Amino acid sequence: MYFFRTIFLPLFQAVIMSDDALHSKQDRHFIRNDAPQINPYQIRMPKVDDRIGPNRIVQIVGEGGMADVFKVWHEGLEVTRALKILKNSSDKELRERFFTEAKILADIHHPNIIEIHNIGYWEQRVPFLEMEYIDGLSIRELLTKYGKLPSPVALTITYFVCQALYYAHTKDYTLYGKVYHGLIHRDIKPDNIILSKDGIVKLMDFGIARPTEVSLHTIGGKVMGSLAYLSPEQLEGKDIDNRSDIFSLGSVLYEMLSGQRAFPQKTISELVRQKSHGDYLPLSSFDIAVPQSLVALTDKAMALDPQVRFASAADLGRAVYTELRKTCDRSPSDILYYFAKDGSSPPLIQATGKKRPHKIISIILVLTGFLLLAASAWGICKFIGLLH
Repeated sequence: MYFFRTIFLPLFQAVIMSDDALHSKQDRHFIRNDAPQINPYQIRMPKVDDRIGPNRIVQIVGEGGMADVFKVWHEGLEVTRALKILKNSSDKELRERFFTEAKILADIHHPNIIEIHNIGYWEQRVPFLEMEYIDGLSIRELLTKYGKLPSPVALTITYFVCQALYYAHTKDYTLYGKVYHGLIHRDIKPDNIILSKDGIVKLMDFGIARPTEVSLHTIGGKVMGSLAYLSPEQLEGKDIDNRSDIFSLGSVLYEMLSGQRAFPQKTISELVRQKSHGDYLPLSSFDIAVPQSLVALTDKAMALDPQVRFASAADLGRAVYTELRKTCDRSPSDILYYFAKDGSSPPLIQATGKKRPHKIISIILVLTGFLLLAASAWGICKFIGLLH
């Protein structure tokens, strides 16, 4: 499934712009390596029906250069889980990020963030994460399938991601004995957001996340994350805060609404130049029905200057919810539930920017009812009059 190939497998996507060390000195002080040293040529990845602890391998759902992902059946609990198994376990940097992701996720409990259940070693050597199994589609796959999403759906997905980000941005974390306040995801993109078949939004892949207080200034121009969605300051290797995630989420919202990336440039130099000027086509230039207030919201989320953006994910979430109420009066949960059940023809959630038809129909039905009652009353009175 596309979701597993693009979300679980890219354990942490790095865009390398120099030959310097992958981590900055500031990053290294809280990352440690707990994995045993192994010979990469001696690694044997599991296959179907192999057992890893209480888990039986059911299906290989994705293979990649860094990790393989398996759908497993936990025989003790009788539940489906996902195992992400690090393939290149001899790479110290990958192991460090792998275990840091595990420690971060172990301390996160939010309905819109994927859960981790366990960590261990395959054959005492190869590290794995036992994670929540989500049966659904990534936003990337939804965009590939539909081109763009109805504005109520796009807004609702953004609303739930805002809740997940606000939780991550404000929570206290304990990493290697030290307490940190807040976490920056650093890799918000359509591939890392999934919509389950039950209409639940999940944010995933915290492989390059970092505590807010840790300086994220990289050395040698090193940049972590997916270029098309990085904030200008992150792309330039500067220190960042939670507003960098807000920019990235704004870029995802833009793409869900328009079906196009805000920054589609193919080369790093073009991308840096366009982002450094905040140069992208406004939503109003596309053939889509979006109110000016929604255009302004997206522009604010993607502002070049972090000071101009929404100050927090909560602020962005409130603004998104206000826009959502203008397009559809169903609850956010209902919108995604019905879309996930019948996404090919989203029922009653198409944004028109006009009065909602079902409200008009309700008014007509009520008026018709009154007319019928009046007619009935007149008929009864007429009948009584004839009797007299």
